[in-house]
Parts: sequence; structure tokens; C-alpha cells
Amino acid sequence: MKRGSSSTPDQRRDLALAGAAFVVALVLWQVQGLYLIMMPFRLFVTMIHELGHGLAAELTGGDFLRFEVTSRGAGLAYTRGGSPFVIIQAGYLGTALFGAGLLLLTYRTQRPGRVAVGVGIFLAILTLAYAGLRPAQLSSLEIVLLAAVLAAAAFLVLTRETDQGRWAGAGVAAMGGLLFVWFASEGRVLGVLVGLASALLLIALGLRARRDAVLVVLTFLAFLTGLQAISDAWVLLRIVTMPGSLLPLNDASAMSDEFGGPAAAWAFVWIVADALIMGAAAYFTFVRPRRRGAAGA
Repeated sequence: MKRGSSSTPDQRRDLALAGAAFVVALVLWQVQGLYLIMMPFRLFVTMIHELGHGLAAELTGGDFLRFEVTSRGAGLAYTRGGSPFVIIQAGYLGTALFGAGLLLLTYRTQRPGRVAVGVGIFLAILTLAYAGLRPAQLSSLEIVLLAAVLAAAAFLVLTRETDQGRWAGAGVAAMGGLLFVWFASEGRVLGVLVGLASALLLIALGLRARRDAVLVVLTFLAFLTGLQAISDAWVLLRIVTMPGSLLPLNDASAMSDEFGGPAAAWAFVWIVADALIMGAAAYFTFVRPRRRGAAGA
């Protein structure tokens, strides 16, 4: 039997889109002057890192109390109990696993929009549960103010006869939502905004965008998250090998204190592991299916 290319035009187009998404992610990852463009993605990756710590605590019998994201791209996860060996490592490794899992899920279905919606809902639930919102602690004045804003929003949406009026009502409702987040988070609002904004954008992408657009965005996000996990572990390695470390409180130092071994060794292990995780995801997503297809042609 004559062998030839067993891939269909749709598969070739998907591969081309994936290649384009990877190139864009790689360029953005490398160019240092794109700080403002990259900051939203930096905050997103930080959130995934902290959620990795927290979910590891939950999965090993502990408690995930809350997480925070700072404007400089750093973050904190507050946990109680669980396995420190798993929890501490779950930040860097969990970020790579998220990128790898997103890549695999995106190409295992003909409708990647469902993946975008599912990931968005998942992030929204985690944000509302663990971003430190405390609605029970709202003061009477805050409750009255929120009620007034939401009542005004409902009045505009229900009584306006034009789309502009209804959109104005939606804008007032959004302001009420932001006020609620500010009051309930006691000013630690960035983590909530990053989580909910990411969730809403992914859900909107999955529901409204064309398949090719969804494919490109999810592939880009998967590669960028994985590359950033490797980059962050590399930066950590450079920091912990400097005399008088500039960042004494970090995951590598915590592993060294808890379980021994040089902090640099733990950082190096995470670099290698993150690279292997993303490499394996790329192999099983793109290379192995094509080899199987060629062998069966």
C-alpha cells in the first residue's frame, strides 16, 4: 500500500494554528519590552501557581484558606494541614500541569469551546471559594449601598426601552459587582478580579467565538502558561544561587528547609519536570497522532 499523508485538511489547519499560537507565545515570552501586554498573563499564571498550592492542600487532606495576587505579579497561598512535600511543589509543577492539561483537552475534542467554558467555570468557582471573599462581614452601610446600586441597575434594565438604556443598567450592575468585591475582599481585590475576569473571558470565548479562534487562544494560553512555569523556575534557580538571596522566602527554600537538599537542586528539578511535562503534552497532542495516522495509511 502506498503511504502518504493521512492528515485531513482540517487537521493540517489545526496544526498550523497551533504552530502560530506557539510562535506568538514564544515571542511574547522572550521579549522583555512587552511588560504591559504581558502583565495580564503574568497575573493569570500567578493565580494558577497559587491555586496549585491550594488544591494540593485540599487533595492531601488539608485546607485551602485563600490566595492573593499582587500588582507586581507575585502571589501567596494560605493553606493549613496537608502534605508539605506535595503542597510546596504544586505551584511550579501545577502550573505546567495546567498548561499541559489545557493543551491535551483542547485537541481531544472537536468543540474546544466546551473546554474554554469548562475551564472558565472551574476558575470562577475556585475564585469565589478561595480568593478571600467574606460577604458575611459586610457592614450595614456597605449592604445598603450595594442594595441601592443593584436596585438602580435593575430599574434601568427592566424599564428602559432602548438597548443603550439596558446597557447602562448592565454597567451599573457591573459597578455594583465591583463594589461587592471591594467590600467583601477587604481591599485585596486583585486576585478576585484576575480570577473572575479570566473566567468570564474564557466563557465568552467558548460561547461566542469561532472554533479556530478558540483553538488559537487556548493553545496560546496553554503554551504560554507552560513556558512561564519553566521561566519562573529558572528565575528561582538564579535567585537561590546568589549569595544572600534576594528572595529568601520561596518554594525552593521551603523545600530545602523542610526536606533537606540545596534550594537550587529543587529549583533545577522543577525546571526539568516542567519541561518534560510540556514536552510530553506536545508529543501526545501533535506528534503521536500523526505517527499513528502515518502508520495506518
